[in-house]
Amino acid sequence: MPRIKLSEQYHDQREELCKKLIEIVGTEFLLSELDENVEKQTAILSLKDEIQKCFAVSSISTFKPSVNDTVKRHYLNIVRGILRQQGYTFLGNERTQICENGVLKRTTKYYIFRK
Repeated sequence: MPRIKLSEQYHDQREELCKKLIEIVGTEFLLSELDENVEKQTAILSLKDEIQKCFAVSSISTFKPSVNDTVKRHYLNIVRGILRQQGYTFLGNERTQICENGVLKRTTKYYIFRK
């Protein structure tokens, strides 16, 4: 009997996890805002166990123990890896923002969509 792929076995659960991730970050978000929002980061990281059950996570650096220390933003790595596996397109554009004190700050604005 052939082994059933996780993408076929957990199709509904995978889509549900993608909806949760998009609810947390939105379809457009600034990396600087996500970096500052600890609640969103914690919400994404709390889905790790659920993600491991439904997705093949060997291609996502956050789940690799040998590479785990080199990943700077685990939460972004999870969002990008999971949504790409489900067929979402993840685009980033460099932006310059003016902070309250007049200092220019470079950040990336991400767009998430599905064709």
